[in-house]
Amino acid sequence: MPILLQPINLKNRLILFLLILFLSGCTHLSLFDSAFTNVLKNDANANSDFYLNKIAQTQNLEDKQTYKLLAARVLVTENKILQAEALLNELNNLKPEQLLDKTLVESHILAIKKNNKIAENNLKTINLSSLSNSQKSRYYLIVARIAENRNQPIEAVKARIIVDNFLTDNQRKQQNNDRTWALLRKTNKGVIANAQAEGNIALGGWLALTKTYNDNINQPATLIQSLQQWRNLYPNHTAAYLFPTELKGLFDFKPTGFNQVALLLPLSGNGQQIGQIIKQGFDDARGASPVQIQVFDTITTPIDSIMTQIKQQGITAVVGPLLKKNVDTLLNEPQLVQGLNILALNSTANSRAVGQLCYYGLSPEDEAESAADRIWQDNIRKPLLIMPQNDLGQRSASAFNVRWQQLSATDVDTKFYNQAEDIITALQSGLNETQAVYIVATPAQLTELKTVIDNNAPHLKLYATSRVNSFNNGPEFRLLMNGLTFSDIPLFKDMNTDQYSRIISLTGGDYSLMRLYAMGSDAWLLINQFNELRQVPGFKIDGLTGTLSAGPNCNIERNMTWFQYQNAAIAVLNY
Repeated sequence: MPILLQPINLKNRLILFLLILFLSGCTHLSLFDSAFTNVLKNDANANSDFYLNKIAQTQNLEDKQTYKLLAARVLVTENKILQAEALLNELNNLKPEQLLDKTLVESHILAIKKNNKIAENNLKTINLSSLSNSQKSRYYLIVARIAENRNQPIEAVKARIIVDNFLTDNQRKQQNNDRTWALLRKTNKGVIANAQAEGNIALGGWLALTKTYNDNINQPATLIQSLQQWRNLYPNHTAAYLFPTELKGLFDFKPTGFNQVALLLPLSGNGQQIGQIIKQGFDDARGASPVQIQVFDTITTPIDSIMTQIKQQGITAVVGPLLKKNVDTLLNEPQLVQGLNILALNSTANSRAVGQLCYYGLSPEDEAESAADRIWQDNIRKPLLIMPQNDLGQRSASAFNVRWQQLSATDVDTKFYNQAEDIITALQSGLNETQAVYIVATPAQLTELKTVIDNNAPHLKLYATSRVNSFNNGPEFRLLMNGLTFSDIPLFKDMNTDQYSRIISLTGGDYSLMRLYAMGSDAWLLINQFNELRQVPGFKIDGLTGTLSAGPNCNIERNMTWFQYQNAAIAVLNY
């Protein structure tokens, strides 16, 4: 009997074929790898908490491991390195795609820790052609980080230019542009001037932007015009349509211009001498300026009453107050500062970002931050802080450590002392690693501390604050301190000027009063370039108390001058 074949419907065949395809990609069939693992090729857009919760909720082992990789990746970007490492240590029996992602995360961590060679070797094991665009962007971000660690800013920028080619969303492109700009802005001007694009059009655009900025930084009006011209010359450059965030505010810039300035100082009672010498410096710097100065004594009149009078007189620029309690009053009563441009001559524990208000003074934090920068530039990576066991020591140590973390991503070792012998153990325990010490001390304290250091670790390089520099230090003290480097205000660089002689006469040679005079002089410079400081990133003023610039919360930072005791004399170090 002949066998009859039933015709097979083409539609049914197609459905069967599609079903097979679907099953081959099914997420949770044991016969196949999890398709979910492919998400590792994409950007991780959630925060670490999201992925950590997914780990707890997921039963499938491969998916759980994928979520751990995603969580570790994001934890690194959130600077939670220890948590990321803990998750990576839990991973085993990974699929090839997971192993690849683990290598990228581990390399990122190594680069953050400045283990550059190991990170670089890890990257060499990766086949670039096997990476998705998202993974390539992560790969070259690690390359950029390694170059930064090696102080190779142009190489880091080149890597970030490659990153830009693989980014698809504007948010990440903007972040990458902002980081590229930050790298270039802090790069030595000589390096920028001598760098060659060598056919790299994107790099040529970045270098031209940076040169334009560097050439015009002290002429904001010209700078704005030059930046617009740069945009016209490089219309297709990534920074032309996603301009560095830091520079965007420049296009709303208005030069500083005041007809009147209110000066708020303690001019009677216990603060009279301090207030008067600051006012003298302010007046001398003002010279023949037509700007009218209205002076208010914060001892005889409450600060809130003074602020009311200032507004009634139509004054919009204020220098002061000096006393911390009055600064706190302004911070606690926002209506007092509304509509005014205020250069407070002090900061407090409550200091925060307030529109149109900057903080300036001769704080120990300024010196500590400047010292961290100097010690880092001297290629010292293991300093020891020697600080008095008091508020001054705590504040100085904290400020130094915050800046050191920014520079090195590590904390600095600190030893607090009540007497010189307290530091012996710290010196002896750190002899194999410590390269230098940074000391906060009076001349008398320093004499004892240096004796202890010379007896236990004579090879250490010594740095100190301006507290060790006194008019009363004689040749014997200077000889004992031979080789010690210390910071102080630029006023002391040249003691042969008429200005210096006049200040000596006014203060009787008291270095503390001379510093206050210099502060008053610089207060005049700062209020007259108030908008430039606040709105032009990187704007600097060369003053008598330092090279001045606006830091976070508009705290005026002072880059100090460095001196060294040499053969019973004091030499200015030309850094």
